[in-house]
Amino acid sequence: MPILRRLENAVPSSSVWLTPDLTLGFHHFAYRNGEYDGFSHTHAEYGIVMCLAGSVEILYQDRLEVVRTGEVTIVNPGDMHRCRFGVDGPNSCGLTLIVRPAVMQSVVDLMALPYPSPDGGLRFLGKFNNPEVFELAGRLLNEFREQRRGFGTMVETMVRQILVYLLRDWPIDAVVPLSSHLLPQLPWLHMHRATEYMNCHGKGAFRLSDLCDHVGVSSSRFIPLFKNSSGISPHVYYNSLIVFKARRLLLSEHRSTKETAYALGFKNVSHFCSLFLQVTGTTPKGFLEQPPLSID
Repeated sequence: MPILRRLENAVPSSSVWLTPDLTLGFHHFAYRNGEYDGFSHTHAEYGIVMCLAGSVEILYQDRLEVVRTGEVTIVNPGDMHRCRFGVDGPNSCGLTLIVRPAVMQSVVDLMALPYPSPDGGLRFLGKFNNPEVFELAGRLLNEFREQRRGFGTMVETMVRQILVYLLRDWPIDAVVPLSSHLLPQLPWLHMHRATEYMNCHGKGAFRLSDLCDHVGVSSSRFIPLFKNSSGISPHVYYNSLIVFKARRLLLSEHRSTKETAYALGFKNVSHFCSLFLQVTGTTPKGFLEQPPLSID
């Protein structure tokens, strides 16, 4: 098996649209299990997750939220979380609205909603089902695909419409004060680009300087903001991610240590084994000899 410069399972379907100031937009995704992995992190925006097909698992520090087809949930600013895709079906397809708190608050104010008015903003709890927002989501995606004249204005208008529909019907008792005081965070777009890059590049092709170029941020700014968002450095995050993928290949796909190392872009097996030991505390062979455990 040749050494691959990019991981075998590159991100298959991911489209992002945001306003120039990154305050409002959406992410359309269709991921199979293993195609887009990530670890816990926070961001300063609301992430309104709408599941279009399959399911999306959101792991918080204290609970697991499963969002199934036709359901909506909101990841609030400051929520430490990670997402899993394609867990109970062939893939997970969805639309995540990205909304800065100032935009959210402006919509709440314009609608004169009877929500709390804390300095820290609002926290939305639970899941919700609203067929109107999914109908509008389909029209939004068609508009984005066709990209006719004025599509940017149309897309922004539709994102705001979806937000209004959700806020109209979100249960009042499921909205509470948000008491999060965050350190400066990477914008959602930059965190997404960074994780996307890490998922697509094997060990031999990963360069922090290239990652920063891909994200569009200088390394002096990117590294401290990434640590604020994830709690660890980009290199530690990437090494943990590559070993996470290795565990899946070894356990679920029954690859040999050599096959796994080369599939993940390592130039030699010894380097792979050393990193695996550093991250997990055991060798690939020792990992396979342990009692069966979930790789998550």
